[in-house]
Amino acid sequence: MPWVKLDDRFPSHRKVALLSDRAFRLHVSAICWCSENLTDGRIADRELPLVAHIRGIKATAKQLEDAGLWTRTGDGWEVHDFLDYNPSREQVLAERKKNAERQERFRRRKNGKPTPPDGSGTPSNGVSNGVTAEGADAAETHDGDTTEARRRHDGDTTATGSRHEEQTEPQVNGIRNGVTNGAPSRPVPTPTPSMADVGGEGARSTRADAAPLAPIDAANFALTDGMRRWAHRDGYAQLIDIDHSTAQFVSHYRATGAQRKSWPDAWQKWIRDDAKRAADRRRPGNVIALPSGQPLTGTDAKVAGWMAIAEQLRQEGDPA
Repeated sequence: MPWVKLDDRFPSHRKVALLSDRAFRLHVSAICWCSENLTDGRIADRELPLVAHIRGIKATAKQLEDAGLWTRTGDGWEVHDFLDYNPSREQVLAERKKNAERQERFRRRKNGKPTPPDGSGTPSNGVSNGVTAEGADAAETHDGDTTEARRRHDGDTTATGSRHEEQTEPQVNGIRNGVTNGAPSRPVPTPTPSMADVGGEGARSTRADAAPLAPIDAANFALTDGMRRWAHRDGYAQLIDIDHSTAQFVSHYRATGAQRKSWPDAWQKWIRDDAKRAADRRRPGNVIALPSGQPLTGTDAKVAGWMAIAEQLRQEGDPA
């Protein structure tokens, strides 16, 4: 399915930052849903419940409409500027067809079968004499070559090269099932046999595989204005430092690599637990209630406690 890549400043955009938690969730879910179903950003009224399972979904959609993020149409909504940041249905289907044709040509070449023209006007006969060319012909690429004598097939990422070549172009097309050149942000090079077995510049340029992102980083979790408002509204910000607790939350899940179905929900539970521990620390442990119901704390409670013990000892010492 197509991939969706959100800008890292998306949560802080002035239209998005003022959304409620439900509206934020519905908006992000709608972007993913439209990309997955190739709707070009359109959502019909009857399809709205399929986008996200939240309470008051129609009222939440109206919030997004009022914020200028959705536009009301005759029979539903349309995500504002969806096609400015995502490939259209026509582009995705055309790229999928192109990829399927390229893979079929590669399979036929690999099996030594004739391949149809690739659209460039140069037919391929699928035959190779297996002899390495000399001079200028050695650098020429033939679609029909099936032996390792040729340097590489056009579009074949698994073919063995005669020497290592520094790649200056991205290995992912501009649109590959909806994936843009901007993703992934951490490309992991795959060493070829010539890089692993031959010394020199090719071997020295190989670096260790980059470590995979922790789930919390892959989800682009970030503290939003809406989350801050929730913490202030429920009184948690008066008990703890929200930024410090959030940093501890991120560090914990980055170190453990644990996955959570909803990171905002996990964050809220973390904040509630932090606030409860802070409140417990502030609550005096030596509290004594007088018969009148008035509580005594601190030094008064200690004195009252010792006096109660003394009275008990006195009564135990009197003869019956």
